[in-house]
Amino acid sequence: MSNLRTIRQTTTIRPDGGAQLAAHGVLIQPDRHTFANFDELNAYLHQVLGAKLDGRGIRGTMSRRGTYSRQAADGTPAVTFGDPVLDAISSANGVLVVGDQTIDLKEAGGIRNASGSASDTVVFSRPNLKFTGIVNDAERWATDDGSMVEYRLGVGKLIFHAWKKHTLYGYWSMGGEISVLYTPAKFQAADILTNDFMSITAPCQAYPGHDDDINDTYLDQYSFGWNAQQPERTAALCKAKWHNMKFADLVTAGEGCMNYLDERYWTPGFPVNWDPVNTFLNLNGDWSDGSSRSAAISVEFPSSLKVDMSSFDRPTARGSIDNSDTITVKFPDDRTYTGHLEAPNKIRWSNGSVWVKVVNTVMDLNGNWTDGSARSAVIWEGSKSIKIDMSDFDRHEASGSIVDATNIKITFPDDRTYTAQLLSPNKIKWSNGSVWTKKPD
Repeated sequence: MSNLRTIRQTTTIRPDGGAQLAAHGVLIQPDRHTFANFDELNAYLHQVLGAKLDGRGIRGTMSRRGTYSRQAADGTPAVTFGDPVLDAISSANGVLVVGDQTIDLKEAGGIRNASGSASDTVVFSRPNLKFTGIVNDAERWATDDGSMVEYRLGVGKLIFHAWKKHTLYGYWSMGGEISVLYTPAKFQAADILTNDFMSITAPCQAYPGHDDDINDTYLDQYSFGWNAQQPERTAALCKAKWHNMKFADLVTAGEGCMNYLDERYWTPGFPVNWDPVNTFLNLNGDWSDGSSRSAAISVEFPSSLKVDMSSFDRPTARGSIDNSDTITVKFPDDRTYTGHLEAPNKIRWSNGSVWVKVVNTVMDLNGNWTDGSARSAVIWEGSKSIKIDMSDFDRHEASGSIVDATNIKITFPDDRTYTAQLLSPNKIKWSNGSVWTKKPD
């Protein structure tokens, strides 16, 4: 298990001085947890997480993208706090040693993350929630104190949460988090703007923080400190695009500083790049330059491209959708080219070459398909294989193969294997009798 990374190896320091951990389901190995004194601990937190000295203590800011769990070097599960600060300085059983003090960090009662995967994950208890209405077809539940809002759609939950926590051993944390639970349907995009309100040279001064993420299940932005002054209140404007719908709420935790409600601290609306640029032809799928080989294009949220060039023994290229008929792609072993989209299925590149889409069935299966409900399945068609993103239905990805030009065979891991007949121009008739219709691109 020596190849497991540590918090120290996984964290980067942002230009604003805060630390950022991109987790995305990784296993983290416990690292250093013994220090000669608090000065040595403070120096370590400065080195690893960019924290700054504050009197005899230390404070910093942290953001985390995605979930993780800790595992000891021998492969056994380790206590996972879900707070990279504590997970960076604790042993596999959650202990920190400073001089002659042995501190059991678990005695804090748990940090906020309830979605870690380790068996010894420390979790945060859910407060009482009350139903407040329907938003975007989702049930909205919220706490009276304004610290949590939960959207329930199908079996899944989208949660906006603010917390303020202080421990007996001098550590505190406070901030906001966005999480998706109990469904394969990740948020397509998430954005957190936090403000901590602390009285230093004037009452309730605001100290902002921000982070965003795409195609994930967890995002947070928070402040932390050890033996340092803790702000009176934190507030977080949480925004997410989930199931292709936009949600936003202001959540808060702490005391006093009611100026957090002042609109000048918050950015209204949603990020403009959350609305993807649509092309008049579907770019997903295989594209041929006229040879026997093909490149596979995948459109990624919101308007970026990945071009798998492995069949040409070339590295993956990446780019962007500029408008409805133009793309720009950087090929790392060559240069950047623009591509002009031509109906019905061509890309004409700025170097004069032309790619033609490879469609091995009677119609292009790439795109969104509906069973008549408000939700949709997303099909990706390769040269022989097919993948179906079923997350909008709270189901796992299905996969299968092209039998011939008019028939496919797909295995749904939570159900069974079905065959389907392709009916031009835009229908799939499944062997269980259901029918899917393609949505316009």
